[in-house]
Amino acid sequence: MQRRAATVYAVLFLVIAAGSYSLIGVAQEPGIDVQGDSYAENETLTVNGMEYTVASVGDGEGTLSRVNESARYTATLANNSTIQRDGDTYRVLIPNESDPGQFTLQQEFNLSENLTTVMQNETEYVVVDEEGNKSLVPVDEYKLQQFGEPATEQYAEGDTYQYEGNETTVSNVTVSEATLAWNAPRTLQTSVADGSNVTLGPEDDNQTFVAHFPEGQDGIVLSTQTAEYQSQVNDIDDFNERMAGLWGIVILSGLTVALLLGLAFLPNK
Repeated sequence: MQRRAATVYAVLFLVIAAGSYSLIGVAQEPGIDVQGDSYAENETLTVNGMEYTVASVGDGEGTLSRVNESARYTATLANNSTIQRDGDTYRVLIPNESDPGQFTLQQEFNLSENLTTVMQNETEYVVVDEEGNKSLVPVDEYKLQQFGEPATEQYAEGDTYQYEGNETTVSNVTVSEATLAWNAPRTLQTSVADGSNVTLGPEDDNQTFVAHFPEGQDGIVLSTQTAEYQSQVNDIDDFNERMAGLWGIVILSGLTVALLLGLAFLPNK
């Protein structure tokens, strides 16, 4: 009697397992289908007058690049630092004032490595040897004798200054540094991933897109249907949850059948 009941229950759970498995076999996972334009690598798109290039695409992610033709750059010249101009060394000198507004570049001369210098009373001297007669000459005086007066250049706020091949403007001078500013092209990159939102276009007239990378295609779809895309993602998540539940039923039903039959047909003692 017990074996007969166990067999009936085992058949019932087998039917449940088979039904769940058949549902898994016929179920089709929903996909992503949004309306939008597709772009391959190196293709361009324009959003409200702003042009972008698809710089790279692959493995569910990509990069969009844009050239800002008049990006603002800045650089600083620290007080008492040295710079190179036309092969010569200059020192940046800023007056010790609350609002200096200007700075001076003063040419510096380097002593030969063959010269010997000494320090005496916190003053550096060059050891001059003239036919066996040695004398000490202060470094500044020696440079003046050898090279003459150093060249100087003075710049005030608003002046033009050549910096690393760029024509810059002295925008601000403080007691610690001088700030240079100029405009030049700059490449800006925006990274996108599958399902991510990206905002393109001018700040005051932009658009938000959702990025989609269709399987089997070497390109990116940019769609304004951000809400529809998220709704389809939710549908896929719900589908996967249901499939996981059905697999759980199949596994638990199979274990139950094995347990029932195993216990029912144990040999009698």
